[in-house]
Amino acid sequence: MTAERTRPTSAWKSPAASYYLLVAATSILVLVGLAVVLSSSSVFSIRQEDGNPWTLFLIQVAALAVGLVALAIGSRQSVTWWKRVTPLILATAVGLLVVVIAAGVSSGGNRNWIRLGGVTLQPSEIAKLGLALYLGMVLSTFRRELTTLKRIMVPGGLAAAVVLTLILAGRDMGTAVVLCMIVAAAYWVAGLPLRFFALGVPFLAVGVLALISEGQSRSSRISVWLDPSTCDPQGNCLQTIHGTWALASGGLWGLGPGMSREKWGYLPAADNDFIFAILGEEFGLIGTLLVLIAFAMIVIAVSRIVRRHRDPFAQIAAGAIGAWIVGQAVINIAVVLELLPVTGVPLPLVSSGGSSLVMSLAALGALMAFARSEPGAREAFSARPSVIRRSMAVLSGGRRG
Repeated sequence: MTAERTRPTSAWKSPAASYYLLVAATSILVLVGLAVVLSSSSVFSIRQEDGNPWTLFLIQVAALAVGLVALAIGSRQSVTWWKRVTPLILATAVGLLVVVIAAGVSSGGNRNWIRLGGVTLQPSEIAKLGLALYLGMVLSTFRRELTTLKRIMVPGGLAAAVVLTLILAGRDMGTAVVLCMIVAAAYWVAGLPLRFFALGVPFLAVGVLALISEGQSRSSRISVWLDPSTCDPQGNCLQTIHGTWALASGGLWGLGPGMSREKWGYLPAADNDFIFAILGEEFGLIGTLLVLIAFAMIVIAVSRIVRRHRDPFAQIAAGAIGAWIVGQAVINIAVVLELLPVTGVPLPLVSSGGSSLVMSLAALGALMAFARSEPGAREAFSARPSVIRRSMAVLSGGRRG
């Protein structure tokens, strides 16, 4: 009698697929980011940091080391642990944002940073993770009561309003937009009725118009985006023009690692806000598609967590974190492609910036922790032999032979 063969479960259907998608996407983005940051920051380092081309890159490497530690620790924790530390993360973020308003450092018209000794921190990055987790915690508790304005606003709406107010007090509109995406995603996953989103659109539009009219640089960016005839190649559209030239000159395969021309002082913010342009110039369409595929993998992993996880906190927090990471990437790339006006948000895991890199990796650590606790994931990990055990089995088999 022929033995019946069992059909192996495909990797895509495996309960551990979400985790491995996140690991693969994070690895791709971090490695690509290191390569492009090294290239794009070296010129600025030579000019500003005593002629040492490695200075800014080594700062990025140090931030990466801290972020990887946060990811490694966070990814091994339980969902209960993440619930327990959520109030601490949000309280720390709010406290540091108050310090920013009182004694923060300004740059480019925004007050976003504080200096602690020789380290510069951007508390708004901590606020993104803190708010995403906090909304996951409170909305999972009251998700069946989100039919009245009171329950929508207390406590989740009030927490979001406080964080947004502090961010806007520092005139950081780009981060405010990302925070709005986090809030919208959290409430969407929590099941807020669609009519409340429709009611919020007019208020959001009025707020955006008020912020645009407040600042001259903002209104100038919007104007040149709406009417390219007002473009000044040496002024209000310098970045967008040189960003487009960088992408165009990269072609299919790119000019090669380190061969960017625009990084030599032609393209402002080449190592952070417009790093996608340098990526396209040096690695071509192939490099940019690799980054897009990595973010698509994060979208798929987050969607799986939201659909498969049994804990509402993990579902809502994962949706909010995914909206932050992927939504911010969409904004950054759309700006470089001239599909949106210049907003000044970095490309997560790729752009230079220690605070952004550390907190993005910490957020991905939370997503990995949620993925590891999906139904069936623990059993899938337990059934899979470790690398050490497999290696020892191969070696012992070779000795016996």
